[in-house]
Amino acid sequence: MRTQKRSKGILLTAVAVLAALLVLVPFLWVLSTALKPDNELFLFPPRLLPGEFAWNNFSDAWHLLDFPRYFFNSFMVTVPTAFFTVVVCSLAAYAFTRMNFKLRNAMFLLYLSTMMIPQVVRLIPSFIIVKNLHMLNSYAGMILPQIAWSIPFGTFLIRQFFLGIPKELDESARIDGAGHVRIFRSILVPNAVPAMVTLATYIFITSWNNLIWMLVVVSKQEKFTITLGLATMTGPSVDFIPPWNEIMAATLISILPVFILYLFFQKYFIQSVAMSGIKE
Repeated sequence: MRTQKRSKGILLTAVAVLAALLVLVPFLWVLSTALKPDNELFLFPPRLLPGEFAWNNFSDAWHLLDFPRYFFNSFMVTVPTAFFTVVVCSLAAYAFTRMNFKLRNAMFLLYLSTMMIPQVVRLIPSFIIVKNLHMLNSYAGMILPQIAWSIPFGTFLIRQFFLGIPKELDESARIDGAGHVRIFRSILVPNAVPAMVTLATYIFITSWNNLIWMLVVVSKQEKFTITLGLATMTGPSVDFIPPWNEIMAATLISILPVFILYLFFQKYFIQSVAMSGIKE
């Protein structure tokens, strides 16, 4: 038994190390390229550590794009998207867990079935709706479809978390005269903070990295997000393609807010998965 447990532990550790390498190696290569001088970019065999660190690549990359404007646009899109997704999904999860109505489970399954529709299939109808509402090149047109696409998964995540909160708390609150609003605000929301923060962080990251929808709905440069800005550096219409070390430096600058956000809230991911993933 001990030998089996030890072998299982070694196997799981090896799988975890392999998974970590699959994530870390591309990031380390981007970091290495961002720190290389121009004469080391195409050395063969390639080297992970540069002979000398070219820190000026980051300052040069900062001047290649209008980072302040692109960062502002990205925050104006991602923060409302994350906030309103959490609000809508929390209310929907409350209805599916605390309210009794006909065909509740069937409606929830239908709700979840929309997750199977790929994003590329949603692009054309979403574009037509946004165009007819005259919301092209606007923050509303960039935000609302992303909220709609995120609702099924977000509702599922928070619903699973709500199922783990004892309904006896609701019954005690009703005895004291509390209604649905009070129960939701005073009991469920405080106990579901890990799930809500996890969902908000996940939506923030996916919205920050969203490129395909921004390419469809945005054509004016003053509304470009950071992903669109990066795309213009190597796209087919550019007149000047900067060196790859500056492109990689710009990429690292663009992911810095997401990296910091994840460092602050990663513990909520673990709590949410541990507490919501085991509920039926």
